[in-house]
Amino acid sequence: MERKRWTSLFIKHGENEAIEFFNTYETRVDFDIISEPAEGLTMIKVREHAENSLFYIGEMLVTETKIRQGQTVGLGVVKGSHAKLSEALSFIDLCFKLEVLKEELVDILAELELKEAEFIKSRTNEILKTKVDFDMMAE
Repeated sequence: MERKRWTSLFIKHGENEAIEFFNTYETRVDFDIISEPAEGLTMIKVREHAENSLFYIGEMLVTETKIRQGQTVGLGVVKGSHAKLSEALSFIDLCFKLEVLKEELVDILAELELKEAEFIKSRTNEILKTKVDFDMMAE
């Protein structure tokens, strides 16, 4: 699974699962901390489609953590102030890059994909309840 997808799943639907995974397995993987969870601001870049140009719309608060094993670096960046989640995501990133504890992560991600599917289904049903039937309005 690609990084963008699993990061999105953990952030949207699995914050507790990510932190629990980190707390459970952090002693099984040796790593050095490059930078502790730290808050900072990052510029948000947006594409303006009329002229197809990029511009910065503003800043956003993020929490970032970096860890390392050898030459492999794990990075966890989260919107807002979430030190534990950032730390957990950096550990998960390192595990994926080192290809350790991959089976455990795949099992967790399968559960999170089911959670996301259920969330999308319920959200779609909420939206469809507000749908206007124009044929009925014409009568």
